[in-house]
Amino acid sequence: MSLRDRFLADPFIIEEDDREHDDTKLKQPPVTRKEMWSYYLYYNGDNGYTMFSYIPNILQSLAYRAGINPDTGAPCDMNDTLAPCNISWAGGSMIPVASMMLYVQAISFSIQFLLFTTFGSLADYGRWNRDILLLATIIGCAAQIIPIVLVNNDGSGWGGMMAINIVALISYGTSLVFYGAAFPVLSDNLPAVRHATTDPSLSREEKLAVSEKWRNYVSAWSTIFSNIGFLVMTGVLSGASFYPWYNGDVLGNDPLYNYISTVVCGGYWILNAIPYFIFRPRGRSGPPLPKGSNHLTIGWKSIFVAFREIRKLKYLFLYIFSYFMFSDAVNTTNQMISIVQGEITQFSAQQVTIMNLVSAVTSIIGCFFFLWLSRRFGVKTKTNLLIILFLSGIVAVWGCFGIGLDNFGIKTTWELWAFYAWTGLFTAPIWAWQQTMLAELVPKGKENLFFGLFGVVNKASSWIGPVVIGAITEHTSNLWKGWPFILGLFIIAFALVCLIDVEKAKKQVEEYQKVHPMPDQESMEDDDSLYHGQRHQQEQEQRHELSDKTAVATTSSDSEKYEISP
Repeated sequence: MSLRDRFLADPFIIEEDDREHDDTKLKQPPVTRKEMWSYYLYYNGDNGYTMFSYIPNILQSLAYRAGINPDTGAPCDMNDTLAPCNISWAGGSMIPVASMMLYVQAISFSIQFLLFTTFGSLADYGRWNRDILLLATIIGCAAQIIPIVLVNNDGSGWGGMMAINIVALISYGTSLVFYGAAFPVLSDNLPAVRHATTDPSLSREEKLAVSEKWRNYVSAWSTIFSNIGFLVMTGVLSGASFYPWYNGDVLGNDPLYNYISTVVCGGYWILNAIPYFIFRPRGRSGPPLPKGSNHLTIGWKSIFVAFREIRKLKYLFLYIFSYFMFSDAVNTTNQMISIVQGEITQFSAQQVTIMNLVSAVTSIIGCFFFLWLSRRFGVKTKTNLLIILFLSGIVAVWGCFGIGLDNFGIKTTWELWAFYAWTGLFTAPIWAWQQTMLAELVPKGKENLFFGLFGVVNKASSWIGPVVIGAITEHTSNLWKGWPFILGLFIIAFALVCLIDVEKAKKQVEEYQKVHPMPDQESMEDDDSLYHGQRHQQEQEQRHELSDKTAVATTSSDSEKYEISP
């Protein structure tokens, strides 16, 4: 599908023909324009911006107000946020605030891993999707608005804010899971797809091609709307940060700005979410749970099946393991930076907002650059991935200098600006290319299984790095000593990708398919029942990891496709 068709085609315009099309036998109601655009609007509001910016900023600043400098025994100095600062933790022990922040991230992601692996099937099957998404939306919006009550807190409320932070991250992650799970059902019930599904003259392959085309279309537009929401929020809040405030200062330099921003982001999510719950028909639901399955075990069974199958595919196993490493490296890098930037900027929400605006712009440029590189010079997927891994790993090398230096090693404001520009240009595209790489290594008919495993790996790796770095910081009182660990993850990931021989991997896949041929399917409706929302969930979560919502992350390669497969 050309770039023009990808964005400007209309799934509600159907070419008339003389053949009979009876879509009354299809189980799902047809999608209306109002439902489709409300679906896009939801993602516009649920852009995740405040979850990784203002809310952690508020928690960290409150913890500093309640903390004690271990060197002097005096309260932490808010004017010297680079000085050591410890806070009481479980059992009454004192740990660095940085360790607490990392442990909070680890707790939230480990809970998400257990919840989504155990109950993720509720998103894919039956009628639970809408109700759970509504509940997650209400909790997520409330978690963004409630912190305003702590605006004048002396730091004693940091424990409550920590709980709010964890709840906010879990509810946000839940919203992505259940929003993503609605995607295949919605796209496959667009008028153009239903028309093709009920066309007796089309072959199964032709029907799949039509469905694939419009799944790409819906995915691209939903991602664009998330990017629009991110850009709107960063743009509006960046402008508001320069509003004149007390004593000739601006609003962005007042701690109140953090709290106002969370309320604005929460309100923006509410306004964009309401239309979806109004225009989504009650009859819209996922397929029934497969016979012999139950919601408590189906997620874990799919993981065991995937690992059992992956042993027969050497290069796919290497790639999954390398992905675990660089996913952990990138996720932990972002969490490290969120802590460092609070200390360096003294929790200035204005600087964080504008930095994120820079990241949003540079990430779009970066994705287009690697797309141009691949098409202009024929750079292969593996080569692009290695380039991105290498350039992303430079951040970890850079951070290592901070172990022994005070003025270099991501320890100054100008370095933060450089980091946001660098990761936007050279790390943001990683999510598109790793998806493409996986598509080249997965056997036909096993896409759902292994993309689902990909989503599980992403969740599983999101808490390991923070725990390790938190422990290192706790025992050394130096957050920067965690950078060598992150560098090691990048090196291992890079080395494993180097070991992958794509051509041999494809031959291995061919041999696998001879033994495990893809079975036929009776209808498009049967295909729907086998589609797992985990794949789209994982793609959406990755788009938010860097807070760099790029409009081309999904469309950066023609080989990145949504497929319906058994």
